[in-house]
Amino acid sequence: MDFSRIYKKLPKRIRRSDYLTYHAVNISSFFHKLFKSKNDEKDPFLNFLFKSTNLKADGNFRKVQLLALELLKFIDNVCKQYDLTYFLIYGSLLGAIRHGGFIPWDDDLDIMMMRKDYNKLIEVLPYEINKNDYLKENIGLTLLDNINDNYFDDTNHILDESYVNHFLANDSEKSRFLQLGFLKPLAKLDIFPFDYIKNDSVDIYNKKYRSQKFLFRNDYFEEGFSYFVEINERSKKIGLTMEETDFIGEGLDATYWDDFGAIDVNLFFPINSIEFEGVTVMSPNQPLELLKFWYGENYMDIPSNLDIHNFNDFNKKFYDSDDEISQAFLEAIATLKDINENFD
Repeated sequence: MDFSRIYKKLPKRIRRSDYLTYHAVNISSFFHKLFKSKNDEKDPFLNFLFKSTNLKADGNFRKVQLLALELLKFIDNVCKQYDLTYFLIYGSLLGAIRHGGFIPWDDDLDIMMMRKDYNKLIEVLPYEINKNDYLKENIGLTLLDNINDNYFDDTNHILDESYVNHFLANDSEKSRFLQLGFLKPLAKLDIFPFDYIKNDSVDIYNKKYRSQKFLFRNDYFEEGFSYFVEINERSKKIGLTMEETDFIGEGLDATYWDDFGAIDVNLFFPINSIEFEGVTVMSPNQPLELLKFWYGENYMDIPSNLDIHNFNDFNKKFYDSDDEISQAFLEAIATLKDINENFD
């Protein structure tokens, strides 16, 4: 059920109704989860293949992963420089536990930050990029403050026309969270904002988070939209706060559809570390419990439906041959690796 498409055809009075949107989103969510559960059934052959062998991606697909890894190392360096905390999450955390690094068919990286550190990173990241001529030319940074404009006017923009046309079917699917990317060849890292939830608002958050996120995303199309006004007002409605509490959850400007509900803060803090592709990175305090929370008890199983971004195919648009793509990746990986190893 494509609720977004139906929603856009409704009268504005109905579209702006918290009550009606809440019930409509819940109905749509039910069918979404029903469809997703059927596609997430484990595959015995894939389970054997990926859990009983040491399969890794190869060729230029692997080079996408290795370039994304250098982006993660760069963010790790910046966070350590400014005493900021991030966590490896979602498929990237699952890959670290199940595969020792990237899920073999995954080619981007997911991390999260609490709102205060996330806001600080938004402030300092352009400076860290622009002080190095190579990074300034080759790195893109995107945080949309409306449907078309990047928040950053002093860095390259990941969501250029060719990127949007290849990956995104329409404007409503553009991401609102912070993205860091190497532009050509393309590799990307997503940074999701999380918020504390007031202890007396956990039930409200669990009940209304999805509908408020849906309304926030669709407010982009309304005349006079203000990102900061809208997110602050809707965050207050579901009890999000900057102050430390016993629970945290995704911010309204995080992932497109997923809604896992309030999470015990002790699953994340105190910060831990984990090995990812031979690199020590920041990890939630209890990664196994978090993976059970997100994906269920059988999180180590391989689903029959594999979700593949395939940035490798996208890169073929800009080069004449696979050998040319490979060489471009090797040069980018080597240069970014040198920058990371000599990070000041």
